[in-house]
Order: sequence, then structure tokens, then C-alpha cells
Amino acid sequence: MELLQRLKESIAWLGGALAALTAIGYATGYYAFHAHLTMLGLGRVVDFQHEDMLLEGARFFFAVTAHLLQMMLALGAGLASVLVLSALLGEIGPLRRSWRRLVLWWAERRAALDVARPALISTLLLTALVLLLIAHTERFFYPLLALGRIDSLLFRAALPATNNCRALIPITDTGLTPAVAAALLMQGERCASLLLGEFRRLLDGYLVLLIAISLAFSVNFPIRPAVLTRVFRLVLAVYGMVYTLMLPVDFGILVRAAVYPVARLDFKNDAAVTGNLMTRNDKNLLLWLPSERKAMWYPSETIATVQVIGQNNLFSHPEGDAQ
Repeated sequence: MELLQRLKESIAWLGGALAALTAIGYATGYYAFHAHLTMLGLGRVVDFQHEDMLLEGARFFFAVTAHLLQMMLALGAGLASVLVLSALLGEIGPLRRSWRRLVLWWAERRAALDVARPALISTLLLTALVLLLIAHTERFFYPLLALGRIDSLLFRAALPATNNCRALIPITDTGLTPAVAAALLMQGERCASLLLGEFRRLLDGYLVLLIAISLAFSVNFPIRPAVLTRVFRLVLAVYGMVYTLMLPVDFGILVRAAVYPVARLDFKNDAAVTGNLMTRNDKNLLLWLPSERKAMWYPSETIATVQVIGQNNLFSHPEGDAQ
């Protein structure tokens, strides 16, 4: 009976966990898919499908988890190398004695400062933490926020194709600006690697933030009064939450390719039209017409046949018809 009870509890826990994961995947996919359609300029036109949102959420988590694991393995390998090197250097007598003297000297100096200026170390540490947080926002958060505002690229003036995507990027160390990212997106698949690289750079900043949050809640910092430590932890937690919510938005813009089926519609009045099939429901079908640069709804009752003849990126042929 006890085994059966544990089995029932395990099944109930698994069911709850799956429901929670499904809800998270659904919400994440909604953010990503809505940002992608807003980037195209069709955010208020295309209907969301439940399976599309779940699939997009799964793609997001796969991409994020794969990159974070890769970076954590690299950091772990670097840390292991440092530990091995430290162990080897520790076997050298003069170096070991010098290190011990340095540690003892630092402990004495810190004790003296605590007595002479009890608030100095606390102030310096808090100032350093705030400066690091500001540096992180400048390098990662503000670019993340700015890229999430890209919209209506399908309705902007078409850019000439280029084979040198890096020529579109000015020299900068704070990532892609929205204007540069928009120019790269409008090149279709040619510049996808640079857009993916920018998203991975933002994920590197996310990993740094996760490490900082872990340290903030596991290490007792000598900051006085203690309420300042709690306030800093709260600010860091809220900052991390906002950063997390913005990642699916940038994923939908930078990573999700604007690749849609190319369909030929034959109407009952013998007319025909070809374009990118964006979405369909029981009553209508939405087609993007690249030559006219507009999206058109066609009633299903007027369509005789729908032929899917391929797929392409919406920005692959900015000057002509879909192929």
C-alpha cells in the first residue's frame, strides 16, 4: 500500500510538472511568436495557433539551454584549469609561503579597516556592485530592450542585397543597434549567423546575471546596514526577471527565420495569385504578396484549390514576386 501511495504521489507530481512546463512553453512561445509577427508588421493580423506557440516555446528553450550548457562547460573547464594550476604552484615552497603571507597581510589590513573605518568596506563593496550592475545594463540589457522594439520591416523600403553582411555593422562593443539589426533581418537568410551571434551574446549576459544572482543569495556580503543587502538582492531579482521575460521577444526577432510556404491560389472565377501563405482558418486565408508588398485576406469560399509550391524567406526577394 505504501508503494502504491508513493506511485500515486509521483504520478500526481509528474502531471503537475508537465502542466507547469506546458504553460511556461505556451507563454514563452506566445512572446516569441508575437514579437516575430510584430517585427514583420503583421502582429495584429495573423492569428496564433496553439501548436505554433508550444513549438516556438520548445525551440526557444532548446536554443537557450544548449548555449548556456556550452558556456557552463567552457567556464567549468577554465575553472578546473585554474584549480589544477593553483595546486601545482602550491607545491612550490616559496610561492606557497608568499601566498600565505599575502593572505595573512590582507586579513590584518581588513581587520584594521573594520576598526578604523567600519563603513568603508561596506560602502566600497556596495559601490562596486552597483557599478557592475550599471555596466551590465549598458552592455546587455539596453540592447536587449531596444532590439525588442523592431517592427513593420515588411513595409519598409527594401534594401539592396549584399554578400558582405559585416559591412552593415559599425564597430561597436555593445552589440547590434536596432537599425543595424533591422538591416540584417531584411537581408533574409544571408545574415542569419550574425543575428544568431547577437542573441548568443545576450545569452552570455544572461549567464553572468544568473551567476551574480546565485552569489547574491548564497554569500553573506559585509554590507551594513543589512537592509541594503536585502534591497540589492530584490533589485537584482527583479532585474533578472525582466531580463528573462525579454529573451523570448528577442529570440522571435533575431533567431526565428521569416520562412513561410509559397502557395498558389486558384479561384473559382479562374483567377490565380501566388504569395507567401501566412495563416488560414475556416473562413479566410492570409497571403503575403511580395510584389505588391501587402497582405491580403481571401475568403475560403472563393478559392477552388490551394497549391503549396515551396517556401522562402519573406525578405529573400524584396524586389520581385515570390518564387
